[in-house]
Order: sequence, then C-alpha cells, then structure tokens
Amino acid sequence: MRFKFEYSTLHLSPIVWKRQLNKELRAALIEGGTLWMNAALTRIPVWSGASHGTFLKLAAKLGYQMSVGGAGFGGGPSYGEAHSSAKLTVYAGAYILEYNTNLWHLIYNEYNDANAHPEAGRLFAKLHRPGPYKFQDSAGEEFKQFAKTVRLPSPKLALTTKTKVVK
Repeated sequence: MRFKFEYSTLHLSPIVWKRQLNKELRAALIEGGTLWMNAALTRIPVWSGASHGTFLKLAAKLGYQMSVGGAGFGGGPSYGEAHSSAKLTVYAGAYILEYNTNLWHLIYNEYNDANAHPEAGRLFAKLHRPGPYKFQDSAGEEFKQFAKTVRLPSPKLALTTKTKVVK
C-alpha cells in the first residue's frame, strides 16, 4: 500500500523583509522628524529668522519645504543655516536623525530668559517672547508620542509557501 503525503512550508525572505522594514522605518523616522521639527518651531519666535534658519538643513533632509521670514537684520535665515547641521542616517538597523546648532542666542534662550539677564543674554532690545523656549523638551515629547504609534511592518510580503509531495 502506498500513500501520498502533501504538505506546505512557509519561508521568510530576509532580503525582502529587510527591504520592507527599512522602507517603512525610514518613512516613520521622516514623519516623526517632521513632527519634532514643527513642534520645535512653534516654541521658537521669529525675529531675524536666524533661529528658524537653523532648521533649514533638517527640513531638506526630511524632504520638507520650509521658508523662513524675518526682520531682515541679525543675520537672517542664512546665518542660522550656516550655524547648523543635520543628518539622516540609516544603517545596520539604526535609524538616526540629527540636528545640531551652535547659534549662540538660540542655545541661550533655550534655557534662559534673556530679558531677565540682558547682559548675559547679549540683548540690544527687549524680547517680546523671551525664553526659556524649551523647544527640545516639547519637540521630544511630540516625537515620543508619535514613536509609540509606530509598528513593525507585516512580514506578509516576505513570506512564500512551498508545497512538497512525498510518495
């Protein structure tokens, strides 16, 4: 007596899975980064445009169109852009978005009220919206809330079935 036995097995393609994972997590990093940047910008007032200008490189990395206005003095947006850097790095399972600035008055007002200490704050006119801005805290919280919603993609696209017949 002979029996025929048929069964199926599932196979996960690591290459397809990693490609899908990279695509979706990169998109989530860009979305979260855009939320982070927008939250930061709402906390920072526009005067000359230099402080907002520090975000221009980050906006470009995120594929976000951003224009910055200002009073036309104090360096303006291009001055802020020159005093910042941004990187979007994806490698070996790491998804990293970096924003850095050395724009002195933005850093000072992030933590201090320049109106309360005009000499230390290097003020030549009173600020209408003085610090501390705390944009990093506000933006960080926005990013964390978004990050809680991000899920790994379904491996469904990377799965295939193979049927075997044993006689």
